[in-house]
Amino acid sequence: MYNSPSFSDILASDTNVILQVSSNDLKEFAQDILEGAKTIAMIEAEAATTSDQLLTIDEAAELLSVSKMTLHRWDKNGILKKVEIGGKRRYRKSDIERLAGCKI
Repeated sequence: MYNSPSFSDILASDTNVILQVSSNDLKEFAQDILEGAKTIAMIEAEAATTSDQLLTIDEAAELLSVSKMTLHRWDKNGILKKVEIGGKRRYRKSDIERLAGCKI
């Protein structure tokens, strides 16, 4: 049984063709686009709510007026958790503000 390629597949192939499209094909294509847009919007909304400025060890230690060793100890004790990015230690500014009890 031959399964014809979808409208999206044909467009993605970047072939110069003339298409005859049924209304059902066009409707399915539009629904695919809308679903993709909805997924992207949800991902962007989630990223916007979870985004937070990350600070270096030096910045975090300076804002809290503590040593780097204290930051390390606080991470081990669960007081201020680090974020590892590319092998580098960072701290969320919102976590530091919460710990300091004020907006920095």
